[in-house]
Amino acid sequence: MIRHFHLVGAGLVLLLPTSTLAQTAPAAKPSYIRLGVGTANDVSGYYRSTRLALEYAPTLSQHFGAAGRIVGVFGKPDNKLERQLPNQDYKAGFVEAEGIYYPFGTDKRIVFGIGAGGFAGYYQKDSYSYLQATSGQVNAYELYSYRGPYAGYLFSLNLDAAVDARQLWRVGAKATVQNGLNGGTTFTYNLTLARRL
Repeated sequence: MIRHFHLVGAGLVLLLPTSTLAQTAPAAKPSYIRLGVGTANDVSGYYRSTRLALEYAPTLSQHFGAAGRIVGVFGKPDNKLERQLPNQDYKAGFVEAEGIYYPFGTDKRIVFGIGAGGFAGYYQKDSYSYLQATSGQVNAYELYSYRGPYAGYLFSLNLDAAVDARQLWRVGAKATVQNGLNGGTTFTYNLTLARRL
């Protein structure tokens, strides 16, 4: 008889509503897809270029996250003399990865993060090796292209704010310092739009 009650009791436990058990499960950690539009220096830091980035950013814990992004940079010099030369432009493509620390947490309406990581990619800068001008007019020049791999480490400051009550959409700003292994330093500034997945 006692054995019969044990079997019935075990059966009742299995029939308990699953919502009661689900209440003890931890909340899911959100991930974001983020688009960034901004500016960056060319590889030698000589002029500003347009920077586009597409990022996937999972939240790892209450205070830590990660980000991986694909970046494209393109631009032309704004110097009056260089604009007289043909084929003066800069193009680069990078893959970036970083870990981000959120000192005030990731569940706030406004989120601040400090990131560190690395980048690797390829660049091409069409420029010149020699330029002669008289009274603002170029009269002699020799073109030269710089190209090759570019990699290094980066540090970033990130600020995001939710724009809706459900916090599906976020807008923000990102500033990054990239130090290349060859010694070049690049500063980037982006405005961002993110969607929670």
